[in-house]
Amino acid sequence: MGKHLIFYDGECGLCDRVVQFLIKRDKNKVFDFAPLQGKTAEEWLKPPPSADTVVLIEDYQGSPNKYILSKAAFRALWLMGGPWAILGLFNFLPGFSFDWAYRIVAQNRKSLFSQDRCVLPDPEDKSRYLP
Repeated sequence: MGKHLIFYDGECGLCDRVVQFLIKRDKNKVFDFAPLQGKTAEEWLKPPPSADTVVLIEDYQGSPNKYILSKAAFRALWLMGGPWAILGLFNFLPGFSFDWAYRIVAQNRKSLFSQDRCVLPDPEDKSRYLP
């Protein structure tokens, strides 16, 4: 199991692509993933956020910290480390600095990105997907 948990829209092609992007680059396997429409989200996220919201729970098995929208995206890059941490530095700026851009992409994601495919996880990554 990973140390951090990312909630994403399980019915969104863009969100699926982002999860696949993170899995391929998360060499230390620090992230687990769960759809916003699943049981894990019901347990962790009260009240439930809208489906166009990404949520990161940092250190979800210890002392959890919650990040949403652009703060979640940049914090995930920071936690992934390596060259991605450079982009993750934007996490230290106020959320409103980038949330407007996040919202524009989120509002148009289903029309811009196909919803017709979701990748089945590799057997070694299957445990990283929570219900």
